[in-house]
Amino acid sequence: MLVDKKSVPWIVVALIGFVVASALYFPYAHSQPKGATGGSWQGITYGILGTAFMAFAMLLAVRKRLRTWRMGRVYTWMQGHVWLSLLSYPIIVYHAGLHWGQAWNLTWVMMWIFTIVVISGIVGLFIQNIVPAKLLYDVQLETIYDEIDHVIGQLSEEAENIVINASTSEEETLSVESAGVAVATAAPTAMVESAKRRLREFYEAQIKSYLSSPRGEGSVLNNDASAADAFDDIRRALPPAMRQSLNDLESIVTERRQLEHQRRLHHWLHFWLMVHVPLSYALTVLAIVHIVVALRYR
Repeated sequence: MLVDKKSVPWIVVALIGFVVASALYFPYAHSQPKGATGGSWQGITYGILGTAFMAFAMLLAVRKRLRTWRMGRVYTWMQGHVWLSLLSYPIIVYHAGLHWGQAWNLTWVMMWIFTIVVISGIVGLFIQNIVPAKLLYDVQLETIYDEIDHVIGQLSEEAENIVINASTSEEETLSVESAGVAVATAAPTAMVESAKRRLREFYEAQIKSYLSSPRGEGSVLNNDASAADAFDDIRRALPPAMRQSLNDLESIVTERRQLEHQRRLHHWLHFWLMVHVPLSYALTVLAIVHIVVALRYR
């Protein structure tokens, strides 16, 4: 979790930085006949500060690759990445005098990319604080993400073996009441065979297809409530001695459903990076180009 009690000092620093930058900007912008510009010494100062914060945020990628180097804790770098990145946005906007320039020029493109990077970062921050908690409470049977398909394959084999064993067992018993005492008695052959056939049909029609489908979509077993109803219906049609096999199958289906839920949460956890990271690198390259161009024509 990236936002916790340890984040408070970083949040305070970011807020103070924003308040100070704003308090200095508006009197300066009001005092300029043509308004604030990036070429004034105040605008250059904002540009240097904003660029420095952006550069620090990008150094997180370097820090992650150099894990063996003692350059501070990754957690501290992550906090700086988040809060200094957020602070850099208004400072860069102040550097530009609240103007993004003409459409499709370098400044305009950079500001749009910067905006998308910041928004995707905020979305990622939200996801990284919500998803781990949902995994903890919603997916008690969590496994290693890369092993999900392998585990599902094992569950399919286990379910098949359970049904085979239940279908080939030679004797089943029924629990009946005799003078208030539960007595185990042999079930009629016809009833046992009917129950075995019913279990096998339920497995073939529902469980097997659900376990073998890529994402389990479209199956009644993909939902907690409908799956419980389906298993309850078949459970009433089985003799008590066969219900343990059905319970084992239900546990397998539940685990499969939780693993799929884990997969979806994992995709949400990492999808935002597909937007955030490439655009961050693009912004870095454009910022370097912008600085070079600005120094060349000064």
